[in-house]
Amino acid sequence: MIQTRRLGTGICLAWLITACGSGGNGSSGAGGSVGKGGTTGNPTGGTTGGTTGNPTGGTTGGTTGGSNGGTTGVSNGGTTGNSNGGTTDNPQGGKTGTQTGGSTTPPTGGSTTGTGGTGGSGGGTATAGTTGTATGGKSGGTGGQAGKPGSGGQAGGTGVDGGLVVSGCVGGKAWPTANPTAAGPFTVAADKGVGPLAGYTPDPIYGDQQQHFNIYRPKDLATSGYCHPVLVWANGHTDNPEPNPPLCVTDSAANKWCGQYLPMMNHLASHGFVVIASLSTTTSKGDPLPTIAGLDWLLKQAEDSTSPYYHRLDTANIGQLGHSEGAMSTCMVASEPRYKALASICGTTTLKGVHTPFLFFCGGKDTVVGCDNPRTAFLSVTDQPAILIDELNSDHGSWVYQGAKGVSLSMAAAWFRVHLMGDTANRKYFYGANCTFCTDSRVKVEQNSLMSQ
Repeated sequence: MIQTRRLGTGICLAWLITACGSGGNGSSGAGGSVGKGGTTGNPTGGTTGGTTGNPTGGTTGGTTGGSNGGTTGVSNGGTTGNSNGGTTDNPQGGKTGTQTGGSTTPPTGGSTTGTGGTGGSGGGTATAGTTGTATGGKSGGTGGQAGKPGSGGQAGGTGVDGGLVVSGCVGGKAWPTANPTAAGPFTVAADKGVGPLAGYTPDPIYGDQQQHFNIYRPKDLATSGYCHPVLVWANGHTDNPEPNPPLCVTDSAANKWCGQYLPMMNHLASHGFVVIASLSTTTSKGDPLPTIAGLDWLLKQAEDSTSPYYHRLDTANIGQLGHSEGAMSTCMVASEPRYKALASICGTTTLKGVHTPFLFFCGGKDTVVGCDNPRTAFLSVTDQPAILIDELNSDHGSWVYQGAKGVSLSMAAAWFRVHLMGDTANRKYFYGANCTFCTDSRVKVEQNSLMSQ
């Protein structure tokens, strides 16, 4: 089990990304040395060389509809619009149409009830979000169900085969508000070593052996009465959601720091999210990326009657977050049409195709990544709500050990509760000139113009 106290100076990126704000092809570092192992938790913050940027960074193909084309609505209210025949190039999300159909809901969600758009003109009439006939291309179906007041709505989502689907979990209870600075109401369970083998090899920790996934979820998933949103987690370089012996261990005496994110996993799962976390320790590499491979598998499980996740997941409300290299990986899939909200912690790269609200977090005392590049990425998001939270006294990894009342765990729970559960009461943490974090002395906050409401 992960230690619940601060270890050294926290999670440090052994693979220093000196060009996080650039995109495309990263250049090779000039043989930088790794200080005392250069692991993610290196208490001395050892400098690293190696690659800068990711050779596949920013390569995710085309964007979903722009803000003037009926973008996917924030998932706090009604449904997303359906496609009208166009496609995007995103290799991970399949084909989605240009989003001219369907109404979107305002960020406030809650009282707004959205209605789904009709299917593409050439695809025949599809039901419940199935794909149209082959002669018309892959057009959207009749959209998702209307969102419930105060809930995330059961909007149509893009399936793994590129067709528009509707979550099989329907009729779930509306999510009540919850305090993000405390553990949520659910007891947490973990399904370890599940799913497909995925990830780039050679892996820095596991060598040529690809790894499975851990899933952190409410224990009473089958009987909770809710449709649980999905969160995809991306590890930092050489790290895991929790120790995975014998190769991935946290051992301060041996200067080994693999497996430090369990506080975040448990906090999010206690609030009702189903969190799928790859055990790959290099989450910005691979085709598909390990996070996308895991999501594809989980969405299939949600429709498999033999799976414990069958009709328990709100597959229309999906988000991703990650730390360091995992934050970079999250930025690389910003155009993924299945996502409704994103968050990056202490890392980023050039963004393309952002169509969701985006939370950026950096540490004011982070000497590995710093705040300049996350701020550059934040400033590039102008047509979606975006916020930058600079925790002034946090380094690259100390944030994870601060508990539920700490900035990072509470902000992640609040952010995804707002945008995936329709918890409008938690909007106060981010939205408006006097937002909760805006007046928190621990942080410095910047909001774009769409966060003023």
